[in-house]
Amino acid sequence: MKNSAFTLAEILVTLGIIGIVAALTIPNLTRKYTERAIITKYKKMYSTISNAYNIAIVEHGDPANWGIEDRAEFLNRITPYLNILEKCYNKKGCTSKGSFVSLSGELIWQNLYDITSMPKVRLNDGSSIIMSGLPNPNCIYNYTNPDGSITPFKNFCASIYIVISDTKSANYKNYYGKDFFKLQFTRQGVYPIGYDKKDSTIKASCDKGNHGSGNGDTCGTWIQRYDNMDYYFK
Repeated sequence: MKNSAFTLAEILVTLGIIGIVAALTIPNLTRKYTERAIITKYKKMYSTISNAYNIAIVEHGDPANWGIEDRAEFLNRITPYLNILEKCYNKKGCTSKGSFVSLSGELIWQNLYDITSMPKVRLNDGSSIIMSGLPNPNCIYNYTNPDGSITPFKNFCASIYIVISDTKSANYKNYYGKDFFKLQFTRQGVYPIGYDKKDSTIKASCDKGNHGSGNGDTCGTWIQRYDNMDYYFK
């Protein structure tokens, strides 16, 4: 009768093959899991902010008639319809610790957690809202061109950053387009920056190979359109 048991060499070869397959597949599975987790968090928060703003419009009317020029006052129009854990107006806290950098790594804020000049709000799920720029009265943003002339952009009421990370580490890097995103308030609703732009424009402002503090502006629109984060994980 033949001995059908595996030899030690055969077992070692089999284990080696299993190890190679695992080394090739596990990192990809981990990447996919991380990517889906970020996308899910982003879409959930985007939906939460959008719903709150739509309720505020129903309650208070056309945002172009709100006449709000103060950041905290603008946030106070939507916070009643959010599950707020804490408000940080003129004080530290209410967001992820660490530095905030562009998609390509340029510094935007060294430690936003410690900044007291911008109103911040933390939601009960650990995510947060940051309002860095002033609201635009009548929902018209007057852009100053390099030559000093003014170009008015209608239907731009305000913008906020939403932060989906909640790290406690001061050494952590929050990446634009991964850990935080920018949303634009219009008279009709909330949209990610670049929602009305062509694909080529979206990809140019959401590319790790490009540089500038605005690199990451349109990554929220990328996620909405393509339902992936190839710009970060590719």
